[in-house]
Amino acid sequence: MADSVEHKVTVTAGMSAEEFIGRMCEAYGDEFNWRNPSVTKTFVDELITELGEDDPFVLNRSISLAAKCESCDDMLFCSTGTDGSELWRIYHLTFSHCREKTGFPLKWEFRDRKSALEYIRDMFIEDYL
Repeated sequence: MADSVEHKVTVTAGMSAEEFIGRMCEAYGDEFNWRNPSVTKTFVDELITELGEDDPFVLNRSISLAAKCESCDDMLFCSTGTDGSELWRIYHLTFSHCREKTGFPLKWEFRDRKSALEYIRDMFIEDYL
């Protein structure tokens, strides 16, 4: 995974998604295809519809949209529990409400924000550079 390409952006543990996207845009210009979402409620509502309110990512948790890919319907969400625990996942929303189909919506799960942002950076480098 893009090991031979030098990373222009180092992700730190305290880096926000907004700061990460800003640095990636500075480093790679308009080619970088992730953005800070301007509309979040619509996408959070769609995620809940596709997962169902009984899904562990949703149940008794607060969901926020941290970043959105402009090239596809991949979106980075954070699910925060009442105890402050965070779950970080990228979901590829289908907008077709196909949760009854096994494996949908597609998702990638991360142990923390830093690993999610590193994944976005590395996939961008691998796929676009």
